[in-house]
Amino acid sequence: MNAMAYIMVVLGILLAKGIGFFRDIVFASVFGASVYTDMYFQIFGLVNLIFTGVGVALSTLVIKNLNKEENTSLEAQRVYVSRFMGKTTLAVAVVTALMYICAGPVVRLLLPGISGDNYALAVRLMYIMLPSLWCVIIAYIISGVLQNNRVFFISSIMSLPFNAIIICSLFVKNIDIVTVGIVTTIGWFLHIVIQLPSFYKKGYRFFVRGAGLKTQRGNNAELVWIFISNMMFQVCFMIDKAFVSGESGAATTINYASNLFITIASVFVVAMSNVVFPSISRNFEEGKIDYVRSLLQNMIVIMFAIFVPFILTVNCFGKSIIALLYERGEFTPNLTAATATLFTVYTLGAMGYVCQELFNKILYLDSRYSYTVIGTVAVIAAKPIANILVGGYGVTAIAVTTTVLFSLYAINVALAIKKVVGNYMDKNLGKNIAKVLISGGCAFAVFAVFKVLSPDIICDKFMFMVPLALCGIVYCAVLFASGIVKLIIKGRDAGNPQ
Repeated sequence: MNAMAYIMVVLGILLAKGIGFFRDIVFASVFGASVYTDMYFQIFGLVNLIFTGVGVALSTLVIKNLNKEENTSLEAQRVYVSRFMGKTTLAVAVVTALMYICAGPVVRLLLPGISGDNYALAVRLMYIMLPSLWCVIIAYIISGVLQNNRVFFISSIMSLPFNAIIICSLFVKNIDIVTVGIVTTIGWFLHIVIQLPSFYKKGYRFFVRGAGLKTQRGNNAELVWIFISNMMFQVCFMIDKAFVSGESGAATTINYASNLFITIASVFVVAMSNVVFPSISRNFEEGKIDYVRSLLQNMIVIMFAIFVPFILTVNCFGKSIIALLYERGEFTPNLTAATATLFTVYTLGAMGYVCQELFNKILYLDSRYSYTVIGTVAVIAAKPIANILVGGYGVTAIAVTTTVLFSLYAINVALAIKKVVGNYMDKNLGKNIAKVLISGGCAFAVFAVFKVLSPDIICDKFMFMVPLALCGIVYCAVLFASGIVKLIIKGRDAGNPQ
């Protein structure tokens, strides 16, 4: 990926994530946190699970297969894509039909704490939003095709019309949660619509003569492994929300906190993945393991340089940030405090997210799916047990167990990667990480001074930005003086094709 493409992808992701974040702010202002929002977010989360799991896996798979020798011609690619979408549509139709039949039990699983009229309403909402499954999967296949044809910007902003139509609906007076569910389903379809002009311009079609020929073999297992390996975060958050569904609004506060965390983190991680992974993949296939190891070390330092200040900011100013972003309308100060606490706790598991979305791909290169699959299954299996053990201590304790499990998963991936690239945890890497931590420590010292001399300004809804800005300046200055900034620039350049 060249520099201009990288910039366009980053801008597209920032724009899409920014509008999506604004959607959550408006939603919080209109609905606050209640049993109705719990229903919406749990069912929406089911679609999101497919969005981040099957969608990503299919997108990865279609890119891989389009570059195989038998698909080098445009005609062969057109036939393959049409066939691929046809098979996928058939499979999704079967799954969707089964979910319609099992909607009641699925709602019981997602929201075990609701009953009576609320249960009936949740089932109705499930019926309304199930067609979204097909929309999101087809949208991701199209996105993979466009990325393979170096059309990056459109695929990076495909969620814009989705967010725009939901935001517009939230300004309708006295809108109810069912109507928002209908608009959400329409919004998922718009993911496809915005990409269709580019899709057709590149010569691809939904229906192509010859698309009924024999299909590729050997993809199903890989698709399943990638899907499982990319579902840990969403499933754990869904388990947390399901576990607290008996307490009105608790699931919604978890949703606001986890969404804010992922919204911010994904901008950096997805951009890094888009830029660096093609270079890693190509050099790994060419046997240049030393280069891959060096690039991995740069990526680790860059991720530390991004997430150390992120974690410090949330821990030091989290409540003020939540108040500034969400506290209006139905979103009360009590909700601010609860959401800020959960946001802080979930952020501590950031490295688990980085491993799932970025470093897992290094293991995929060497087909070491056992580490990611077994690790993911172990975390998901342990989550309900952990929730039961600590459930009596409240929602925060449940969030703490999630963060602990995410961190253990990160350790698992970190150790497994050594089997692919060799020993990358050398003294030089340790020294660079120490420089990042020292920079973070200096920034925290500035916060501590404000905490002692002027504690009120830290808690002020707007004035907290003054000490936050000073902490940021100190962090960047120390980072620059230590030479880490030069390493970050080197790491960015290393992500370009060699």
